[in-house]
Amino acid sequence: MKQVVKSVEEHIALNKVKSRNFCKLILRDVIGVKEYWKVGELATLTGLTIRTLRYYDQIHLFSPSEFTESGHRLYTKSDLTNLQQILSLKQMGLSLDDIKTVMMNKEESSAANIIESQIGRLKGDIHVQENLLNELEITLKIIRSKEIMSVEEITQLLGAMKMYQDKYFTKLQLDSIRNFYNNFEEEDLENAEEEFKRVLEKIRLEKEKGNPPTNRNVKLLAEEWKRILQSTTVNDPGIWKQAEKFHAENPGNELQYGMDAELYKYIQEALK
Repeated sequence: MKQVVKSVEEHIALNKVKSRNFCKLILRDVIGVKEYWKVGELATLTGLTIRTLRYYDQIHLFSPSEFTESGHRLYTKSDLTNLQQILSLKQMGLSLDDIKTVMMNKEESSAANIIESQIGRLKGDIHVQENLLNELEITLKIIRSKEIMSVEEITQLLGAMKMYQDKYFTKLQLDSIRNFYNNFEEEDLENAEEEFKRVLEKIRLEKEKGNPPTNRNVKLLAEEWKRILQSTTVNDPGIWKQAEKFHAENPGNELQYGMDAELYKYIQEALK
């Protein structure tokens, strides 16, 4: 296994060296007397496979300017310059379709738009990674602040991290949630969580007994459930809507404390 890993690392390192030296190799050969390169020579020069070069030709991304009498591809100095630009764009993360558009419209606004779009995507990726880093650092602090942390507590914490991803909440909403919980003492939150689970269990038992949502005791418990939820949640309809979306798309997650869709519907009926 170690040998395989070493081979992969050596392969990656070799390709990085080839990528860094590509421009130097092109300049050296262009300055020299060489005028044409066969597909095998170009593959050796760039580190690309012959199959990749042929594929680029098939999709009309990068094709040779010349051919031998027998039909073999011959690449010129101009071709090498184009290939260098293609590989640079690919290294930036552009798709082959986007690269093709850029190469075909070098002096038009569409090329700039694609680059601008890619910059936006990269900034978005950086933002997501920064948020993940922040959540992991918070998680580490929480874990280190306790001598013992149960598996249940850790899974609930990870569930919260998943919920608070940008997929469900905007940056403004996330800031609002963080500010809201920063005003709570940890002990108060823990007590509210225990009370919430206790009331939820009572409601579940009422449902299992066959009591309808219109039952007086069920309605009182539902109101208590709602009171606890509202006291520990940001009073923002937009955040509530996104939280419901998260729970709908992630049934059985750790933050539901065992509450399934049927029990949630039962509570909502009791609140009417």
